[in-house]
Amino acid sequence: MEFELNKYHHSISDKDLLNDVAHVAKSLNKTNLTKKEYAQNGQYGVETICRRFGSWLKVLKLCKLESNRFQLAAASSSHLHISISDRDLLDDIIRVSMLLGKESFSSREYNEFAKYSSATVFKRFKSWNDALDKAGLQPYKQISEKRIETVSLFEEIERMWITLGRQPTVSDIKNGYSKYALNTFSRRFGGWRNALEAFVVWIHDEQNDMDSKANQSVENNALIQKRDLAPQDFPPSIIMHKTKRDINLRLRFLVMKRDNFKCCVCGASPAKDPEVELHVDHIIPWSKGGETVIDNLQTLCSKCNLGKSNLIE
Repeated sequence: MEFELNKYHHSISDKDLLNDVAHVAKSLNKTNLTKKEYAQNGQYGVETICRRFGSWLKVLKLCKLESNRFQLAAASSSHLHISISDRDLLDDIIRVSMLLGKESFSSREYNEFAKYSSATVFKRFKSWNDALDKAGLQPYKQISEKRIETVSLFEEIERMWITLGRQPTVSDIKNGYSKYALNTFSRRFGGWRNALEAFVVWIHDEQNDMDSKANQSVENNALIQKRDLAPQDFPPSIIMHKTKRDINLRLRFLVMKRDNFKCCVCGASPAKDPEVELHVDHIIPWSKGGETVIDNLQTLCSKCNLGKSNLIE
């Protein structure tokens, strides 16, 4: 199975970019579209589109979409954030704290659920920890980059790719989808693109390792049959299953990538609907002799997986 990165979009026409923005707005049934909403559902990078047309406001106008007051204020360099009181900001931080169930969290985590921008918080208070303190919360202690293992960064890319149902972009990182900052990836790999390329190499190595183990399992099974051993001569687990029941993260990613991050039954994808949760399911259930190998696994949304239970398709 091949894993390839998305191609750069230098050759994409203006019309294709605008058509994709309009398509996302139509699929969400919205007359106004925010940059964050497009980043979650669009094919291209938000910053790429803004650079092409000058601003997000102009993009909306060209797509015949409406602009909200925040977008208009940003375009006219208005300081609309001044009208928001300190109490409003602190109350929103407390609200997000309750949603996360955490007494301390990063500004990136705040942005995911916030009513206001963390940039507004930084302009109003001395620091993020100062805002947390005034909200009666605990200071946030950032993990030192030197203590983050490279495999942890790969696993975070993998998690984002699965959650988003597509290759994660710089905009996704800036919008708070990663628990690590963009600079963390850039300093470790020399840029986000380099990080993705290193991840692809890593996932290929994992796939080759799994293929090797699978071949060894087949050879062991053939050897058992050749020796014509009686069932009591070797462990029952070898007779019944050549693989473990649990599906590790590497294999989950490979299956979802093969299935284009869509449910094999209904076609649902988190790339189109962020509420969709994808699972990896045994086609022939484990309880009925199915093995945990890529050919016996499929991607299902949570609804279809619940309906399937342990039935054989």
